[in-house]
Amino acid sequence: MIHETQSTKNHPGSLSHPALTSDHWHVVHARWSGERSLRPRFDRSIVSEHADRAAATAAARALVTSLTTEMYGRPHEHRDQIFVRQPSYRTLKSAARVDKSNR
Repeated sequence: MIHETQSTKNHPGSLSHPALTSDHWHVVHARWSGERSLRPRFDRSIVSEHADRAAATAAARALVTSLTTEMYGRPHEHRDQIFVRQPSYRTLKSAARVDKSNR
């Protein structure tokens, strides 16, 4: 079940932020807010829940495929992002772009 929560920070005095979570594997769609800035914001929502990681990954790939045409003309930093998250993972409702590094 999808529900709203607050992020958890382990730093004294830090603020918590609105977040989403699910008790199942879930797919998160981070939609570009349209804000043109150096660090554009993305509004995130859980778009589907699944019994296992494989099913969530398949759903995420299908979503990426369906968004390909829409994302084609956008600069890389303004393209939507799709994430697969494990049960109970807290995802901020709004955040900057997540860039993967090849470490």
